[in-house]
Amino acid sequence: MMPSTFSSVAGSGMSLETRRLSVPASDEGVREALDALAALFAAASLSKAVTWPVEVSLDEVLANVVHHGARGKADATVEVEIALDASAEPPACEVVLTDDGPAFDPLSAAEPDTALGVEERPIGGLGVALVRRLMDEVVYERAGGTNRLRLRRRLVAIEGQEGG
Repeated sequence: MMPSTFSSVAGSGMSLETRRLSVPASDEGVREALDALAALFAAASLSKAVTWPVEVSLDEVLANVVHHGARGKADATVEVEIALDASAEPPACEVVLTDDGPAFDPLSAAEPDTALGVEERPIGGLGVALVRRLMDEVVYERAGGTNRLRLRRRLVAIEGQEGG
């Protein structure tokens, strides 16, 4: 497993903090990526009130890779790049996940019919729908035999949510 790296980029008044990790496609790898994200947010003194949507989205997307895309591949890894611009107003975060699992565009899946009862609704799809609602931008591409999913969000409280 490649250790995470940390860098700061200054230019045009922008201070970009970036973490790059190669984590195992396992529950342990999900935890490692979430810990790196939490540490980055904590170092920037950002409140959970504005960061939780990114944490939930990263957890959901990585869990999908672990339990679906990497199933049966003992040595599978996921490349995770987290970029935080804490000096922007509001701060912004971008997370890019890259894996070499089977091609799968989560954005091509139909929106789940939440009007149906739980017993009537097919299993799956709610996590991707949640990520799409929580993030400002979600982009998928398949390139060079890899899946690449980019998640972006301005770190602001969701309307109606108490600040922290």
